[in-house]
Amino acid sequence: MKYGWRLLFVPLWVLCIAGAVLTAFLAFDWVGWQAFAVSGMIGLLAGVPAGLWNTFKVRREDPDWNRSPSRSGAI
Repeated sequence: MKYGWRLLFVPLWVLCIAGAVLTAFLAFDWVGWQAFAVSGMIGLLAGVPAGLWNTFKVRREDPDWNRSPSRSGAI
């Protein structure tokens, strides 16, 4: 499971940040495709690094995480 946490945390962070920004834009009465585009860009720019950081933090703090790659050939 090399990419398992990354596939979970990165989209979760991106979508949460984009949704929060879009909610703020709509609350300030900015309605249009630009609000959706800008919130998506902000979600990507802030969410990808946050998701990667969260992935590395979970791996670093898990005492049972196997840090060496498997040599058995199984994926």
